[in-house]
Amino acid sequence: MVTSAPRIREIIDATGIRLRVAIETGARGTSVWLSRPDIDAEVRLDVHGADLLCGYLVAARLAGRQQLPDETSLGPLAAIFSLSHDPVVRIEVRRHLLDDAMLTIPATMWDRLYAELCIVGAHARALGSISAASAAA
Repeated sequence: MVTSAPRIREIIDATGIRLRVAIETGARGTSVWLSRPDIDAEVRLDVHGADLLCGYLVAARLAGRQQLPDETSLGPLAAIFSLSHDPVVRIEVRRHLLDDAMLTIPATMWDRLYAELCIVGAHARALGSISAASAAA
């Protein structure tokens, strides 16, 4: 059973690109859902993956035009985060290294996404604690 999240937000950059950020709870626990309706792309991350993306956003910002090694979150909602500079600076999120389907996050969204992920991460961890406590009861 999947229940609604306490937080669903949409980030819109100056060019009109939209990125939706939401939380869902289900059989696999709490997940963070990111989607770009303009390119029909989405990815679900567990709390670990969302935390890694949060850190990767900062690392990419600090890297400037330098390369940054890929980062991988493991588990049932595994993802690979990559920094790309051509044709625009962006982070690409893939389910698997050989997966052509990806969610791209342009640099124009990084700051707001970082802030949203900090808030969403707190909600996701709290939902995970509530789920664990009710399962133990």
